[in-house]
Amino acid sequence: MDKKLRHQLIKQAIREEAVNSQSDLVDYLAKRGYQITQATISRDMQELHVVKTTQDDQFIYRLPEQRPEQQDNDSFQTVLREAHARIDRQDNLINVETLPGSGSVIADAIKQRHWPEIFSVIPTDDSVLLILKRKPAAVETVWERLTEILK
Repeated sequence: MDKKLRHQLIKQAIREEAVNSQSDLVDYLAKRGYQITQATISRDMQELHVVKTTQDDQFIYRLPEQRPEQQDNDSFQTVLREAHARIDRQDNLINVETLPGSGSVIADAIKQRHWPEIFSVIPTDDSVLLILKRKPAAVETVWERLTEILK
């Protein structure tokens, strides 16, 4: 199956239905005659910057309004808030806790900001670890930015 068509169908499914899991997308595509693995769906969702958010007390997938590299501070703030991001810090590390399935999207959005204080961004399914350079004020600068965005 063509990747572009698969991406279009994934977007269509997310817009039309309350998609709660990747297996929902596998089933959606199967009903349309396309046998796709969950691993392929997972990669596609990361490429599409799909985030998991809450709606009516359940988790659902949502497409971002814009790709992270096109985001301004308002849309970056929206992505962080919809992922219920919480931050904590220790030494030269800042950890961003998110809803399950949102870690890689948040990591991509942070990377696109090209903050010079960041040494590395390490995503998991539900968090992002920021390793900051050991320069005076690096941690404080990034902490203040994130705190301001999350207000």
